[in-house]
Amino acid sequence: MSVHNDLVLGARLAVGGGRTRGTSLVRLALVATGVGLAVAALLLALSAVGAVQARMDRESAREPVPAEAGDTSTYVIQDWTYYRGTLIEGAFLQAGGAGAPVPPGLDRVPAPGELVVSPALAELLRSPEGELLRPRFTGRVVGTISAEGLADAGELRYYAGADGLRESGAAEAVGAFGERGGSTGPPPFLMFLLGVSAAVVFVPLLIFVSSVSRIAGAERDRRLSALRLAGADAAQLRRIAAAEALVGALAGVAVGAVVFLAARPAVAGTDIAGIPVRPADFAPSWQAATAGLLLAPVLAVGSALFGLRHLVVEPLGVVRRSAPVRRRLWWRLSLVGAGVLALSPDLVFAVEGRGHNTAVAAGTGSVLLLLGVPALTAWLTDRLVRRLRGGTPAWQLAVRRLQLDSGTPTRVVAGVTAVLAGAIALHGLFGAVQAERERVIADERDAVLVAVTDADFRHAAELLRHTQGVREVDDDAIVLDETDPAALERARNALAPLSWRASLSAPVDSQASAERAVAILRGVLVAGVLLTLVISGASLLVLVSGQLAERRRALAALGANGVPWGVVGRSLLWQNAIPIGVGVVVAVSVGLAATALVGRLLEMPFRPDWPIVAGLAAVAVLVVLAATAALLPAVRAATTQSALRAE
Repeated sequence: MSVHNDLVLGARLAVGGGRTRGTSLVRLALVATGVGLAVAALLLALSAVGAVQARMDRESAREPVPAEAGDTSTYVIQDWTYYRGTLIEGAFLQAGGAGAPVPPGLDRVPAPGELVVSPALAELLRSPEGELLRPRFTGRVVGTISAEGLADAGELRYYAGADGLRESGAAEAVGAFGERGGSTGPPPFLMFLLGVSAAVVFVPLLIFVSSVSRIAGAERDRRLSALRLAGADAAQLRRIAAAEALVGALAGVAVGAVVFLAARPAVAGTDIAGIPVRPADFAPSWQAATAGLLLAPVLAVGSALFGLRHLVVEPLGVVRRSAPVRRRLWWRLSLVGAGVLALSPDLVFAVEGRGHNTAVAAGTGSVLLLLGVPALTAWLTDRLVRRLRGGTPAWQLAVRRLQLDSGTPTRVVAGVTAVLAGAIALHGLFGAVQAERERVIADERDAVLVAVTDADFRHAAELLRHTQGVREVDDDAIVLDETDPAALERARNALAPLSWRASLSAPVDSQASAERAVAILRGVLVAGVLLTLVISGASLLVLVSGQLAERRRALAALGANGVPWGVVGRSLLWQNAIPIGVGVVVAVSVGLAATALVGRLLEMPFRPDWPIVAGLAAVAVLVVLAATAALLPAVRAATTQSALRAE
């Protein structure tokens, strides 16, 4: 047979024909559903990344680029203020001559006394809620910033024309906006956390794709044996098996694309973990989409071929070269060891603790550690069940099944254990961030600092002394009346006549920014973990269904021999409970170790929240047991005499 004929035969076997058509279509539907859910989640995650990247690109496009010799400059002083805890960013501008660069979203540099504001800020200034903010903007509003100059539609931003910037020495001479700078990207620490969060989301999805593609492996082995009897050689069998897996993966890609297109309109209208993005940006780049769509077929085919490595397919049957499979420990420990080394870049590679290289190392180390969790779980489960003896009939059935083949049940729980390890690591890291923030806030002064540029401080102090709510003005700080909630806003308004020459900074502002950053980062964790757990639950149903389909003959035989269906059902629960129990121990250990390593790298305290750790572990166990219990009615049907006659 030619290669083309082998591939066509594999595709026909995936769909089935004659008596086996119904069974083949059910198997194909299970594989397509499992792969489709993972592909849809992957596309949604890539779309979220694309939306955030588009936002960062717009922010980068308005970043000032220092002027070079011969450039006509625009003089810029970046400015920001807070209003009731909400950040309002802006800049004071002065054109240095004709042809001076203009920030994105503006058609010209505003003249002194002119203001250009974002639509959201214009609406706030017109509304009753902005009554206390209006005195701070003394210029005349001459226009609004267009969409290309805003990170999102709700951003509060302004540009104010001013004079005296060139002579002050405090302004930056700008030759362009964003043209020579490129994307600045997120801060290193945020990249660090995003790298770990991406590993938590993507690694379990990859595990699910590879696991689902190996549903009904025993049935596939019998088909390969029949083909061997018909004269197919080993190379042809591999091509046929690859084509059969490819059909299921491609069907899963189609299902995933449909689910993604159906879910995108609802998801695109929401913020991503607290970060506002434009709905139109919620789409993966064509490069990312292509890679994501190709990943499922590659993993499916690779998993199918990898599953044949221990098989000797003969005309009269299938024999495994080693039964049970001897699981090697060295490469599993190598994954964990490499992850530990990657999370210690300052010791191994002399990398700075909070630089961009550290973020890359953190993401790499997290991926390796998360891959090591299911790998170690499989080895430990295999060693554990070999030593188990006795117990109830249900227990003995489960243990014997695991002794013969622990690979399938371990694959069922692999993705959940990876999610658990990543969630514990990230939660511990956020706990350390929270503790560090509380320590910094406790050390800050209660006074509000006054920053003065090119102005007489006595003038600023005089303005503040006549402001309601200001109790004391001393050197470069003021003390506000704590009983007056509007005192800080009035103090900022009092300095408005000095324009860019004076500003206020208060501890409450930094506290609000820190709390908002922690909330966004925690939202990234919660969104990623919830998304992956939803996919976990759905994929577990698919995997357990496939597990049940593989054993339907044995289950029917047990029922025919008088074994109660309840015993069979409890054995299936034990069969998945033992691997998830081992996996929880491994995941908690790896998650806590990762938290300790990251905390040491970032010089943050290691303070695990044991109730949260216990809760996450309990959720992981419940997800697996609930998915298994949901199929107990199918177990009962499989143990009836009619099921045996159907076989």
